Amino acid sequence: MSERLEREIRNAERRLEGIVDSAMDAIITIDEGQNIVLFNPAAERMFGMSRAEALGQPISLLIPPRFREGHGDHIRRFREMGVTGRRMGALGAISGLRKDGHEFPIEASISHVDVDGERLATVILRDITERIANEEARLLLAREVDHRAKNALAVVQALVSQTTAPTTEAFIAAVRGRVGALGRAHGLLAQSRWQGGDMTQLIAEQIEPYHMPGRIRSAGERVVLSPNAVQPFSLLIHELATNAVKHGALSLPEGKVQVSWRFEPGGDLLFDWTETGGPPPNLGDKGFGTTLMSTVLRQLGGQIAIDWTGSGIVAHVRLPRVHCRAGATDEPKAALSEPPVRSATKCRVLVVEDEALVGMEIGKALEAEGFEVLGPAGTLEEAFELLSGGAPPTAAVLDINLNGQLVYPVADLLRARTIPYLFCTGYATVADERHGGRPVVHKPANMRLLVDEVHRLCGTGGATPTGRHAA
Repeated sequence: MSERLEREIRNAERRLEGIVDSAMDAIITIDEGQNIVLFNPAAERMFGMSRAEALGQPISLLIPPRFREGHGDHIRRFREMGVTGRRMGALGAISGLRKDGHEFPIEASISHVDVDGERLATVILRDITERIANEEARLLLAREVDHRAKNALAVVQALVSQTTAPTTEAFIAAVRGRVGALGRAHGLLAQSRWQGGDMTQLIAEQIEPYHMPGRIRSAGERVVLSPNAVQPFSLLIHELATNAVKHGALSLPEGKVQVSWRFEPGGDLLFDWTETGGPPPNLGDKGFGTTLMSTVLRQLGGQIAIDWTGSGIVAHVRLPRVHCRAGATDEPKAALSEPPVRSATKCRVLVVEDEALVGMEIGKALEAEGFEVLGPAGTLEEAFELLSGGAPPTAAVLDINLNGQLVYPVADLLRARTIPYLFCTGYATVADERHGGRPVVHKPANMRLLVDEVHRLCGTGGATPTGRHAA
């Protein structure tokens, strides 16, 4: 053999050794006696032992005792079948054993080759501990989402079945308001990744649909409600505000509400809702709303006491400290904008919504306000078709997810044509930063808020707001 050929062989061997040593997966070769003859650095890291400790040892040293006999039989059968290799994962779920005795899940491929009359088997191993943990986390998340969705539907079902009203219209309004309150509560939880809800923000979002800036004032310590308390407390604020608008202080122009809260020294949270300037309350009119407030607080181990004064109600709420803490998850919402001034100008509004019933509801609310509705379009193709013919819309209402397709291409076209638009969505935020500054009405949508926003987009209801509305 020439010197040049020998040099090329040595270089090739060094390159192969470098490849094996730099591999991210563990590479282990065993001889016919199933003893280790190659153990790369990745295998050292995986099993917590040096190459010197591993070489010459049986491969069974790296396998939990209960699997060793079956593993040896498996390698023998593999050789007898004459198969040269099996891909990663084809060996099924197997376990490895670190030097310290810790077991861990691995995925493996195996191959064998004859070298100078000796049959060698090479196993490539991959630690899948993190992958399994991620899969378990996804399964846990899926179960949690399923659990919360079913709980939310059960709460909605209970609200619908127990809500009473003198007319069908009043019943629809009551149910829609309570479901909207639940939607805003879930939106608040989504913003904090289900870590809780800021009290100031919760109050602002629950009273926002009533468009009464300056008439409901709130002040208190920075308080974060626990995730389990956000929904019940949201319903409590909604019921108090609804009652104030229909029957209490906010039913008269001069009426006001003062909301305050504070922690007792080392104790519970005390929350007060005080109405002034309203009509004398009807002491005999105690419906499901009053029962609902007591029930949701009892669920949290809290209490509510309501005093009927001559100008509205005063509600005193005690919430156990276990459901709240000092601090905040987010900055409070900005002050509410002034109610829009209506105009008789008629506008064309494109509605893009894949849920047919929701699209019908949005269209009906807009038409009742005097808008001409284009759509609803349930797909990107339908939306583009409506935009391609006839007079362009004055504004647009866009759902973000259209049966798996994102609406952003339609938003891009609207932006290019300088047509204002808003998003009506179940998402907590707008993921595409190009459209992140647009108004957002969260589902389940409060139609009054949605219509107000469309008026602003069309220039028929005041200046365009800078903040977002949760509804």
